Amino acid sequence: MSNMEKEIPENTIEQTIKVLEYLNTCEPLKAKARRTKLEVNADRLTNLFLGFGAGGIALAGCMAYWHSSIKSLPMWGKDLALVLIFTSTVSVLLSFLTPIVAQICILKRWKTISLKNMIDDIRHENTLVDSLQHHAISVLQEAKYWLQLKITRAEARVAYFFGEKTAGLALLGTAYVCAKEFGGFPWLGKTLEAGFVLGNWGNTALLMIIAMVLGLSLGALLLKQVSARYRFQVELIEHVLSRQCKKSEA
Repeated sequence: MSNMEKEIPENTIEQTIKVLEYLNTCEPLKAKARRTKLEVNADRLTNLFLGFGAGGIALAGCMAYWHSSIKSLPMWGKDLALVLIFTSTVSVLLSFLTPIVAQICILKRWKTISLKNMIDDIRHENTLVDSLQHHAISVLQEAKYWLQLKITRAEARVAYFFGEKTAGLALLGTAYVCAKEFGGFPWLGKTLEAGFVLGNWGNTALLMIIAMVLGLSLGALLLKQVSARYRFQVELIEHVLSRQCKKSEA
């Protein structure tokens, strides 16, 4: 038995699984948590404008139905309906402008906001790393090995089917172009309606190929997302290992 095998305890795999289970709950700080107070207030104001606009238009619609189907409205009722339509339209337009104005104001403070977001990321990830601190180096290295193996396999699948870089987007574009060249949505509808019959087997086969390309493209994008999640977990482990290495050198 080698020295390495003697140093690794028998329950290393179980401890490694516990580390992986914990890492599965770890996620980067969500974009919602990064939002500034101005963005939150802008969202609330946008929803308020949209609600008022929808309510005003609905009320004006009811008044229009009453006027045309049941009983004519008096002049003040017609004026009220026009005012509701006008204010509702303005309210809906304001709901579009509010987030734009908020983003312009935020861009003026982009340095401060970027620093704050970085500090929030550091604090969040530091908390996650602290929870891994008590694990042995061998356990963390084992967990890192399995995560890197999963990343390599996932990326190899994507590369095997599609190649590297922007293959997923390229294939999505290919599927769209193919469908467009063969007649777009009308062609899709006719092909689906006819089904797999003798006189339509060619179109059906083409549709199945396009669907397969689209499905593979979406699968590739999903694998990329999985790989990114595993990379984040590897970064957490590397941070812990770096800490423990500095402690041993001190």
